[in-house]
Amino acid sequence: MAPPNKDNLFGSKKQAAPAKANQLDSTVKEILASEQAMRARKTARLRELRLEKEASQPPPEPKMKAKRKTAKASEAAKSESEK
Repeated sequence: MAPPNKDNLFGSKKQAAPAKANQLDSTVKEILASEQAMRARKTARLRELRLEKEASQPPPEPKMKAKRKTAKASEAAKSESEK
């Protein structure tokens, strides 16, 4: 056994910080990956439900734009109704 000194009794603080940082990085990466997988599953499920709903509904009828009345036409209609 080696004689006790500060390095073999307490360890090097320079090695502890990178080890903690690596552990934290890997934990964060695992959490982010699991959250991303959950988002992807939810998005796929919602997309599937939306497509089923759209397939079951009849296609919407095209909307016709309302024709604008010009000022001259509205004045002519008023004058005819007054007669």
